[in-house]
Amino acid sequence: ADHHTAQMMLQESWRLSRQLQTKICTELNYSDVAFSNIQKALVEACPPDHYAVCSRMRNVSITGLQQICNVRIWKDYEFRKEQVRKELEGREAVPIVASNLPSLVCKWAHLDRKINEILLLHGTTQDKIDQIASFGFDERLARENGLYGQGVYFTDQSCKSLQYSGADWGNPGCFIIARVILGHPFDAPGPLKSLKVEPLVDPTNPCKGRCHSVIAKPGTPSGGQKQVHREFVLFNGTQAYPEMIVHFKIS
Repeated sequence: ADHHTAQMMLQESWRLSRQLQTKICTELNYSDVAFSNIQKALVEACPPDHYAVCSRMRNVSITGLQQICNVRIWKDYEFRKEQVRKELEGREAVPIVASNLPSLVCKWAHLDRKINEILLLHGTTQDKIDQIASFGFDERLARENGLYGQGVYFTDQSCKSLQYSGADWGNPGCFIIARVILGHPFDAPGPLKSLKVEPLVDPTNPCKGRCHSVIAKPGTPSGGQKQVHREFVLFNGTQAYPEMIVHFKIS
């Protein structure tokens, strides 16, 4: 039965009122339909024309799910959401972005399309899960040699997040399903390794403000090769809310 979605629908009102105090991580029962829904969504989120290493994602089995309910991170996320809304007022030609991650992964989420709020994946290892659930995503901890800048990386393609999940033959991996505010995205023309903040909307006029994220699309030149997957980079960790932890293995 779809108990989890029913429960989260009730909790959605908490997100709007921010009153409920609860433990941060709740383990889902293995009988919940969320297991099969998320497994199906992760397989779908691996593009059909991706083979070789990517094809491992088609043999994913979910071993555990944890719902994150962290009031402090949620408040920071809501505050940032309001800021982005205000910054986008009156801005022209802000592209609309849709995620290829099926909404099955988080059916209860009310997303604000006007600020490009979408669902994405973040692949990470078991040792970092508790830190993200407790404190959220922190751009200060981002690795300095990121191809598209020193930020927090997300994707809507499960086979890309697999690369960072710690999963290989025999070893389990972790994904975090996140709500992400892309706001006004900047399309990367190529590598942006020196980037530490969002690019300016108009490099000749700082008064026009900054973009809110960077998107690297497939086909983008990436140092002698071409970008294969779609990646999204944030330079402000409060623009992402970690919704759920997915523990899985590849058979």
